Amino acid sequence: MTGILISMRPRQWTKNLLLLAGIVFTARFGEAEAWRTVGFAILSFCFLSSAGYLFNDILDRGSDALHPEKRHRPVAAGTLKPTAAASAAILLAAFAVAFAWMSHTYALYSVAAYSANQLLYMLVARSVAILDVFVISFGFLIRAVAGAAVLEERISVWLLLCTLLLALFLGFSKRRHEFRTAGESRGALRGYTLPLLDQLIGISASAAVIAYSLYAIQSETGVAHPLLAYTIPLPMFGVFRYLQIVFRNNGGGSPDAELVRDPWIWGTLILWMALSVFAMSQGTDVVST
Repeated sequence: MTGILISMRPRQWTKNLLLLAGIVFTARFGEAEAWRTVGFAILSFCFLSSAGYLFNDILDRGSDALHPEKRHRPVAAGTLKPTAAASAAILLAAFAVAFAWMSHTYALYSVAAYSANQLLYMLVARSVAILDVFVISFGFLIRAVAGAAVLEERISVWLLLCTLLLALFLGFSKRRHEFRTAGESRGALRGYTLPLLDQLIGISASAAVIAYSLYAIQSETGVAHPLLAYTIPLPMFGVFRYLQIVFRNNGGGSPDAELVRDPWIWGTLILWMALSVFAMSQGTDVVST
């Protein structure tokens, strides 16, 4: 049971809080029904992502056993049998569907889309450099869309672009850490070089900051809630701080761990969320996310 819980990676469930963007950027944080709907969707994605981690560990157990850090994973270490991991993954996927059904029909569609994206990664993309990070980033896009869709709200292209670029930034940062610690130990890493990863990180980081700035100022949401523009320095600082962690401390291998470990990162995130909620509560215009 311990091996299953470790393989579920509950610490990474924080990624699914992205679904809350639908509540925040539609200013519906005062509606209990909205919280219930999004809450069930978040639970669905938590169980579904854990099922994906288990299946991925089964497929990667050979290469993980050679990795200096991943060799400690229960399946790679041999403390959790692949058959037991597969059974747990199927059960978790069933729970994910159940919670999606309790949320909204669009949650079921989102779960199906996320599952297809996970299959694409496990069967094809994980061995192809650059495509691997894009497919992982699509998973974040699906989360963002799901958070708005279950509320029957329209999501703006600006917010999708911000999500994609930030996910690419975190993904390439993670690949850089893996490249420096494990070298070309598995398929996708063989297609990278350190200078290439540094370029990709710089491009995606810059684009993410610019995209959020334009979203906060020029989107329908930004125009209707002008105070949102004053949140721009916070994600900018957060990105710069993460760049420092990646290049100065050789970090970035686990974005969820960096979020918990670094007080500047989580402090900035909490302050940004608080100010965003305040900014969205000012103004009465009907807007899309």
